[in-house]
Amino acid sequence: SSSSMDSNSIQPSYSDDGFGNDEDDEHDERDAWPSISATIQQFKRVERPQGTLPMVSWYSQIVFSTGFDLLLSFHVFLGRFDARKMQSALIGKESKCSNQSHRGESPNPEGLFDFSDCDTSSDSGGFWFDFMSDCGDGFNSSYQVARLLAQPNLHVYTSSKSTKSRMVKTLPRGKLLVIGGDLAYPDPTPENYEKRFFRTFEDALQPPPTFRRSHISIQKPAFPILGWKSCDKLQADSPLTSYDGPCTFLIPGNHDWFDGLATYTRYILSRDWLGGWLMPQKTSYFCLKLPRNWWVLGFDLALDDDIDIEQFTFFANVAKQMQPHHNAIIVTHVPHWVLNEYENHAHDLNRENNLRELVRTHFRSKVRLRLAGDLHHYTRHMPVDSPGKKRKNSTDKPVLIVAGGGGAFAHPTHCFEEQISVGEDQYVRECAYPSKKVSTNLSWLNLWQFRWRNWRFDILWAVTYFGMASSFFPLCGVYDDYLNNNSSQSLGGLLSWTLRRVLYLMSKIFVSGRVSLFFMIFIIGLTFGFTDKSHLKWRVHLSWSVLHALAHISSALLVLLFVECMAEFVMKEGIIASQNAGNAPQSLSTGLASSIFDEYNAHFSHVLEDFHIVGNSTIFQPSQGILQSCRTDERIYEKLSSAFSWLYREAPLLKTALAVFDLPGAIGSTHLEMCKVLCAGDSPCTWSNEFMIYQQIDRLTILKYLSSIGLYFVIFAVPIAGNVFGSWLALSLVVFNCQYDEGFSSLRMEHYKNWLKFKIDSNGDLEMFAIGLKRVPKKWKKDPQWVGHRKEGAITAPSWSLKTPSKWVPWRKSKKFLPEVIDHLKIKAESS
Repeated sequence: SSSSMDSNSIQPSYSDDGFGNDEDDEHDERDAWPSISATIQQFKRVERPQGTLPMVSWYSQIVFSTGFDLLLSFHVFLGRFDARKMQSALIGKESKCSNQSHRGESPNPEGLFDFSDCDTSSDSGGFWFDFMSDCGDGFNSSYQVARLLAQPNLHVYTSSKSTKSRMVKTLPRGKLLVIGGDLAYPDPTPENYEKRFFRTFEDALQPPPTFRRSHISIQKPAFPILGWKSCDKLQADSPLTSYDGPCTFLIPGNHDWFDGLATYTRYILSRDWLGGWLMPQKTSYFCLKLPRNWWVLGFDLALDDDIDIEQFTFFANVAKQMQPHHNAIIVTHVPHWVLNEYENHAHDLNRENNLRELVRTHFRSKVRLRLAGDLHHYTRHMPVDSPGKKRKNSTDKPVLIVAGGGGAFAHPTHCFEEQISVGEDQYVRECAYPSKKVSTNLSWLNLWQFRWRNWRFDILWAVTYFGMASSFFPLCGVYDDYLNNNSSQSLGGLLSWTLRRVLYLMSKIFVSGRVSLFFMIFIIGLTFGFTDKSHLKWRVHLSWSVLHALAHISSALLVLLFVECMAEFVMKEGIIASQNAGNAPQSLSTGLASSIFDEYNAHFSHVLEDFHIVGNSTIFQPSQGILQSCRTDERIYEKLSSAFSWLYREAPLLKTALAVFDLPGAIGSTHLEMCKVLCAGDSPCTWSNEFMIYQQIDRLTILKYLSSIGLYFVIFAVPIAGNVFGSWLALSLVVFNCQYDEGFSSLRMEHYKNWLKFKIDSNGDLEMFAIGLKRVPKKWKKDPQWVGHRKEGAITAPSWSLKTPSKWVPWRKSKKFLPEVIDHLKIKAESS
């Protein structure tokens, strides 16, 4: 037998640097930009999708909403029960109850699906099937991929290295859709499955009219299909090949296992439809027998990164039905061939140990291709004799492809090695999408986009930064200290003073800090644990995490110096008055509030002319007409009048409200009051506060000061903290090629999606087209040509037979939304 592999990388014809600076975008904007009035009128007339969800905000939702739920799932439920064992037990019991007999020795014949009789000499040129992974995230990206998968004929642009012109190629919809896991993010709740996964596919390709979300399937496949023409004549025992519509098969990913596979079991294994795709599988793993001696083996590795014994037995029995010249495609969720190299686990035998044994003993020289997702980009690795030498044309080393761009946020490609080792075999990366240059440029977006894309994370920064500075409030005399050390007001003097004081304050935290010391240790531990140690040597990991922590600590102390200097500056320069006004309470004697109140008395007090003083109370005197028309009880009215009188005389509402909002005045008055106590008897009080003396200050005064100055502190600290963290992420990605997950989940990027289309031709050769989406639309409208379900009970054409099966189309047409072939591969069949 002999085999060969032909591949050529198809380069995108647009010029893209990762920041969206391409000529096509500018041309489309000029040609398609309508007037404002026309746009408003069109928005009012056109129906748009409702209830759509944005991309998952990982730095807010995971930390503050679902973090505890995930932690509980990991430590309580997982590791104590494997749902894969229950699947085999239930299906085995079902087979005995139904007295079914199957040829072959497989203990689980329900996991084997035969499509080998499908015609490969049709008008489409062969048997087609699709692959995608990592889908259920934001609506825009997830729906766009599902919509293009649903098209009966997809028009894609192709180009090669030898020509700059683009050509259009038409690719038909696959008979099968294989999904490689991670169906919904961030965790497998029923709501996420419905809104982030099922909703996008149902809008792309509608299920039958009889579809009900609450239905639990007890018979698969769901034949006959009522409500669809020609499909209602199928029998319950009809083979899948008698059904002309598309089918889908799905393996779970790590996110689907967070609840022990409970939601996946209910929504995938117990439902019949994913939109207009039929779901016939009953287990989380499957085997597809395709035409021309090709097989697709879908494995469930769970969170153990390996198959269980039941799967091993099932696929070992499947291997007995395969001939030596047959070819297999292995589908798993996690691409360990890439991650092992990234995490320095290239020789780790604990991952996929059972799977490697299965391939070595039962699928010898049959595995031609491995597909995976998990990483949200596209890469293809080819086997070589040794780095830089000629590629081998043998069947003992499969092609390795990662295609996890089904809708989740984009991952970088530049962080991973181009040359990798898989056991003793050497591989080289021949294609990546987005390209290495684009991936690097996208990393820099963290510099200015991290904070506004993850603004809920500000809560953590506000608490942490204020906690690190809390032991030093107030810094009495800090402005005078600055003037004494930088009398010339030079920039160099300012920087020198700032550096010395920050270092001194940092040392004081270790010597006498209490709350500040706790938060400093917290930020050091947080940065150390957050730094990706799998890709860095321990010295680099330690140094880089400590530098990150020091950047945050220094920033917090810088903000402390700034707000304290400004507080004393505005008092020293007379910008606000903070002296006590006679015997008035300190809380009501702040300068700004008193000035506004005096202005009110001089010019606006006449509004209270309808009030007069009677004894010690103020009573409202309404007109006779109002009294006659008022039907309320007179005693209740008198009590309300007395209450108003007391509030106005005994609790001066206006002046109190002004004092509450007069933060500069409140800061000035309480700052002077606290410093008067702390600095009594010439005690050193600028850079340290004696704990016993600090306890002599009234707690209400301390609370008022900290809450007032804390607001200004947080306003300045939060943007700095977000930019420090974003800059650290950008440098980690570009300089050290690490933090690939943390650095790109922060961007929540909808663009750079991908999926695969495969064709088995009449010669048995497997041809692959990798489809890429540079941009996805963000605005949608209802397709005027779309036909939804008609009256209940009416017989309609199947949704997959329609020319326009999808409900929503982009708001405006643009070349940047068009799919493009980003890679092409052809694997020659093994001759018999």
